[in-house]
Parts: sequence; C-alpha cells; structure tokens
Amino acid sequence: MEAFKIGQHYDQAFEGMSQKEIQDNLEAVAYGLQETSYTKNLTEKEVAERKDEYSQIGIELSELAKQKKEAMDRFKLLEKEPKAQASILIESIKFKSEQKYGKLFLVDDQASGMMYSFDNTGICVDARRLTSEEKQTKIKTLKTGTNE
Repeated sequence: MEAFKIGQHYDQAFEGMSQKEIQDNLEAVAYGLQETSYTKNLTEKEVAERKDEYSQIGIELSELAKQKKEAMDRFKLLEKEPKAQASILIESIKFKSEQKYGKLFLVDDQASGMMYSFDNTGICVDARRLTSEEKQTKIKTLKTGTNE
C-alpha cells in the first residue's frame, strides 16, 4: 500500500465518480467511521469560489448596514419627542415644579410691599418685593366697565 498525500483522492478512479459512489467505495475499504471536526485544504478553484462568496456576503452586509443605519435614524426621530417629554417629566418630579410659559397676573400689596404673580388658574406662582417703580405714589385708575 502506498502512502496517501493530503489533498489527493484515495484513488485516481474517484475523480470521475459521484459523491455517493465515493462514499460506498470508502465504506467498503474503511477500518471504521468517525464523525468529527477536521481541516480540509482547499484547491485554487475552491479558494476562488470562497472569495466570490465572501464578496457577495460583503455586498449583502454593506446593504444591510445601510438599511440598519436608515432604520436607526428613523427610530431616533421617533424617540426624540418622547425622550424630551420624559426629560421634562423627570425634572418636574425631581424638583416638584415645572417650567411654564404664559400670562401672569401681577397683584400688588402696597401695605406689605409685595408683588404676587398668579397664573391663569388663579394660583400664586411667585412672590417678591415691590420695586421702587411699583411702589404706589398715585391712586390707581379703576375700570368700571362704562365708557365715561
């Protein structure tokens, strides 16, 4: 029996056979059968096939990466508003207050020297000392509802 070389067929006759025929012949001469992981050296043709496969997968991955980026950008846009709202709410909870924008009704108390700010629901939201310009030096003109 001659020595076998890695990368060559068991017998030259195997080169024209189908895979089933090769397996049948090997089972006839084999000492045993073992299923395990092994290394097989590739031919130049097989290496070229793997390179083509690798190129195709690279193109596919590139397209998937592009689609993923576009999808992530869409999701970031969808997240933007809820994240902003969540941030405002967490600040409200943390400080037990919130920033608002709207009309404030200023009500002065000349006797105590204070100016009070009320929101449109009638809640006092701020109190401060009257400025020197706000201290009453003249009598207010009251609106009576008539055009006199």
